[in-house]
Amino acid sequence: MANPPKPWKAEYAKSSRSSCKTCKIPINKESLRLGKMVQATQFDGFMPMWNHAACILRKIKQIKSVDDVEGLELLRWEDQEKIRKYIDGAVSSNSSAPSVSSAPAVVECGVELSQTSRATCRSCNQKIVKGEIRISTKPEGQGARALAWHHAKCYMETSSNSQVEKFSGWDSLSDSDRTALLSLVKKNASTSKGTKVEHEDEKEPVHESTSKGGAKRKRAPESVQKSKIAKAGGNDSSNKSSASNTKNMEDENSKASSLESQLEMQTRTLWALKDDLKKYVTTSELREMLEANDQESRGSELDLRERCADGMLFGALEKCPMCSGSLHYSSGMYRCSGYLSEWTKCSYSTTEPRRVKGKWKIPEGTSNEYLLKWFKSQKVKKPERVLPPKSPCGTSGSQAASALSQSSKVENIGDLKVAITGVPNKSMEEWKNKIEGAGGQVHIKIKKETNCLVVIGVLDHNAAEVKKARRMKIPIVREDYLVDCIKRQKKLPFDMYRVETIENTHGVATVKVKGQSSVHEASGLQDSGHILEDGKSIYNTTLNMSDLSTGINSYYILQIIQDDKSSDCYVFRKWGRVGNEKIGGTKLEEMSKSDAIKEFKRLFLEKTGNSWEAWEQKKDFHKQPGRFYPLEIDYGVKDLSKKKQLNFTSSQLAPQLVELMKMLFNVEAYRAAMVEFEINLSEMPLGKLSKSNIQKGFEALTQIQNLLNSTAYAPNVKESLLVDASNRFFTVIPSIHPHIINDEDDFKLKVKMLEALQDIEIASRLVGFDADSDESIDEKYKKLRCHISPLSHDSEDFQLIEKYLHTTHAPTHTDWALELEEVFSLERAGEMDRYAPYRAKLNNKMLLWHDKGVLENGPILNEVFGYLTLYLDLKYGGFGKGVYFADLVSKSAQYCFTDRNNPVGLMLVSEVALGEVYELTKSQYMDKPPKGKHSTKGLGKTVPLESEFVKWRDDVVVPCGKPVPSKVKASELMYNEYIVYDTAQVKMQFLLKVRFHHKR
Repeated sequence: MANPPKPWKAEYAKSSRSSCKTCKIPINKESLRLGKMVQATQFDGFMPMWNHAACILRKIKQIKSVDDVEGLELLRWEDQEKIRKYIDGAVSSNSSAPSVSSAPAVVECGVELSQTSRATCRSCNQKIVKGEIRISTKPEGQGARALAWHHAKCYMETSSNSQVEKFSGWDSLSDSDRTALLSLVKKNASTSKGTKVEHEDEKEPVHESTSKGGAKRKRAPESVQKSKIAKAGGNDSSNKSSASNTKNMEDENSKASSLESQLEMQTRTLWALKDDLKKYVTTSELREMLEANDQESRGSELDLRERCADGMLFGALEKCPMCSGSLHYSSGMYRCSGYLSEWTKCSYSTTEPRRVKGKWKIPEGTSNEYLLKWFKSQKVKKPERVLPPKSPCGTSGSQAASALSQSSKVENIGDLKVAITGVPNKSMEEWKNKIEGAGGQVHIKIKKETNCLVVIGVLDHNAAEVKKARRMKIPIVREDYLVDCIKRQKKLPFDMYRVETIENTHGVATVKVKGQSSVHEASGLQDSGHILEDGKSIYNTTLNMSDLSTGINSYYILQIIQDDKSSDCYVFRKWGRVGNEKIGGTKLEEMSKSDAIKEFKRLFLEKTGNSWEAWEQKKDFHKQPGRFYPLEIDYGVKDLSKKKQLNFTSSQLAPQLVELMKMLFNVEAYRAAMVEFEINLSEMPLGKLSKSNIQKGFEALTQIQNLLNSTAYAPNVKESLLVDASNRFFTVIPSIHPHIINDEDDFKLKVKMLEALQDIEIASRLVGFDADSDESIDEKYKKLRCHISPLSHDSEDFQLIEKYLHTTHAPTHTDWALELEEVFSLERAGEMDRYAPYRAKLNNKMLLWHDKGVLENGPILNEVFGYLTLYLDLKYGGFGKGVYFADLVSKSAQYCFTDRNNPVGLMLVSEVALGEVYELTKSQYMDKPPKGKHSTKGLGKTVPLESEFVKWRDDVVVPCGKPVPSKVKASELMYNEYIVYDTAQVKMQFLLKVRFHHKR
C-alpha cells in the first residue's frame, strides 16, 4: 500500500469541481476545504474525501490533533486558528477537569516482577534486580518513552497513590508478593500520617492579587512560604534548582509565545503578497517568474502563487543536493519533488534550504507595473523563513489509522500483544527485547489476548501458528507493522499491514494460450478472443512500477483482444496494486483494428514515456522517472487441462527412475516455488519466464551487494542508493511485499528466489510444455544427457550416503527428520572430461552436499542449453559468485522447501576438488580466492567430528562425523561453507530422494 499520508488535508479549493461529502453541495474555488484521506479503490494510492471546512467543524471529534492535518500552516492565520480552536475544544470536552491547563496529569500505574536487571529506578537511580517487585508510572496518553520504573519501596516513599490493588498487573502477582507490597503500603501510611496532619494545619486563608491580564491568582502569605522553605530541609541548592526550573519553564513559554507571534506575522505577510499576486499577476506571468528563477513552474494557480511568494520573501531555492530537482515547502520543511534516478523518487528534505544569493528575478521585459514596482523595492538580503515547531513524536501512526480505517483506534504501544512466526531463535530474542523495551508484550504462542501474528520473511501457510491465527481470526501482519509501531510509539491498526490478501494470489491461474500469448481472464473474452498479432507485433504487455520511497507497487496490463470469429477488436486495460485485488480496476473498449492499435500505442507511451516501437525493437527504450516499466513474460505454458499426459506405463526406465522423472518434471512444484517466494502468480502466471527479465533482477542484486559491501558512502546516501536498487529489482521482479534489501540475509533470499525463477525458465523449455507433443518420458530422459542409475540399497555407496545423511544433521534444524528413500548415481555428459585435470592436480577432494533443493536439481542435470555455466555464474552468496557446498546435510536440506503436503525432496552430493583452501570466519565478497588458493571455506562454529571421517574411492574425504563444537570461537558462521569459483572443480556423483518427516 502506498505510504499513508496524514489523516486530514486542508487547502483552498483549486477549482469548483469537487462536492462536499457531507452536504453534497459544490465547494467553490479558493474556499477552505478539509479532506479525509482514504485508501483509493481505483488506483494504488490515497485520495481526499473533500468537505466544506464548516461541515467538518460542526461535527465533534473529527480531527484529533493539529499534527493530523496536512497543509495547516499554509492556510490564512484566521483559518488556522479556527481549526486549532476546534481541536482544543474537542480535547477540553474530553477532560473531566475544569480546564486543560489546570487539570492534574493522570498517571497510569502498573506492577510486576522485574523481568531483567536492566531497568533503573527513577527515584534512587539504582538498578532494579531481576525478580524484584517494580512499579511503572506513565502519564496517560503518552508513549513508552514516558514509562518510568521504580522500586516498590521508593515509589511508596514518594507517591501519594497507595491503591496498589488497582494497578495493572496486580492480578498476575503471587500471594506472597501481594502481601509484601501491601505491607509496604501500610508502613508508608503510618510513617507519613503525622506529616499529612502537619500539612493540613498549615492551611491558612490566602490573599488575592491581580495578574497582568486581569485574572486573579492566589498567593500564600510570606510566613507560610518561609515555613515551607524551612520544612524542605533548608537546602538552598534545591531552592535554587526549583527557582531555576520555574524560570526555564517561563522562558520556554515566552519562546513559544514569541514563535507563535513570528509565525502569525509571517503568515499574514505571505498571504498579503499572495493576494496581491492574485490581483495583479496572471498565471502565465507567475510561470515565467518561476522559470526566470529556475524554480518548478508546474502546478495549479494556487501552487504557483505559493512558490512565488516564498521566493519573493525569502529568496530563490537552490536545487536538491541529491538529485538536482526542485524543492518546495510542505509540512514544515522543504522537500524535493524530483527523482533520484529513473527508478526512485527523491526523498530529500530539509529545514535549512540553501537560497540563491541576490535578488528574486521578474520576467525579462515584463510590463507588469506591480512586479516592476515590487522589484525596485525588494531588499537584497532576505529574512529566513520561520518554520513551525516539529511534533515531539511522529504522527504517522495516527495518520495510518485515520486514513485506512474509520473504525480503527490508535492505542498506546503498551496495549500491543503480538506473537511472531518465521524467525530464528536469536532474532526472536532481539525482537522480544525491542518490543518489551517499547512497552509491548510478546506471546511465545498465540493466546486469546494476542492482538496479531507477525510474519517475519516469507509466509508459511502450513505453519501451526498461522493456521491457529486463521482459526481464531487473529490478524496476520507483516514485519514492518512492528517496525512502525516501535518507531511511532503506538499500537497501529492492522489494515495496511495485513497479509491475508496474499491468499487470493496463491491459487494457480488457468492460462489459455492462443497463438503466442494469453487473453487476461478479467476481460471475460478468454474463450471467444485472442491477442491481436499483426506481423511481428504482439499487442500484449504487462507494466510494473515499484517505488519504496512512496510505497507505490502498481501494475498495468494492456491488451488488444480480437474476436475469434470476426475482425472486431477490444482494447483491454487492468490496473491496480500488485497482490491486492481490492485496489484497481478494468476497462474494455470496442473499436476498429486501426483505432485499437493507435489507442494501444498511445496508452503505452503515456504509461512508460517510450514508444511501443522502441520496446518492440529493444532500441532506444529508456526507463522514465515515475513511469511504468514493461515486463517480458513469455507465455509458453498451454492450458494444462488440455495437455496430453506423459506416458509412463510404456517406459523402459527402471521404476525408481520413472518416479524420479515424475518429480523432476512436476509443473506444480515450480508453481509452488513462485508462491513460496511471493512472486505475483495472479498477474504473472507460470510460463517460460523471460531470461532477460531474470538477468535484470540479478543485475539489480549485484548493485545491492556492491552497496552492502561498500564503505565509500555516507549512511543516508547509502540508504537512498539501496532504495533505488531495490526499486529496480522489484520493478523487474514483481513481488507482493517490496521492501528495501539492506542486509545480507535478505540479499541471499532474493538470490535464491531468482535462482528458482531461472530454474523454472530453464525447466519450462526442458519439459517442453506443448499440448501437441507426443514425446515420451524416455525421450525427455534422453534430453537430460545424464546417465542416472538407481543404487541397490545393499550397495556400499548407498550405505555410505545413508550414514552421511543420518550423522550430519545439525542441532538447530529441528523442524524435520530425514529418511533416505533412493540414491541415484550420476554421469553427466562431458563433465568427467572437464573435472579430470583438477582431480589429478588437486589433492584436497571432498564429497559435499550441494547447496540446492528440488527446484534446482532438474535443470542442473541438463546440459542442452549450457545451463550449468550460466547457473554458476549467477550463484551469489556471502563469499561471492561461485558454487556453494556444505558438510552438514540439514544445512542444504532446508532449501528443499518441502512441507507436510509435499514431503519428498531431492538433494545432490558432489565430489569437489578444493585444493588449497582460503579460510575465513565471516562473509567476504570475491570473484576468486587469493593467489595460491583454489577454494574458500567459511569456518563454522559447529562442524562434523573429524575422527569419524571416511575415505571414498581412496582419496575423496566424506565428512560424515556427528556435529560438534569447532575450535573456532569468533566466527560469524554457524556451519561450514565451501565455495569453488570454477565449475570444472565439481563432479556430480549422487542424487538423493529424501522424505522429510515434519514435526510441526
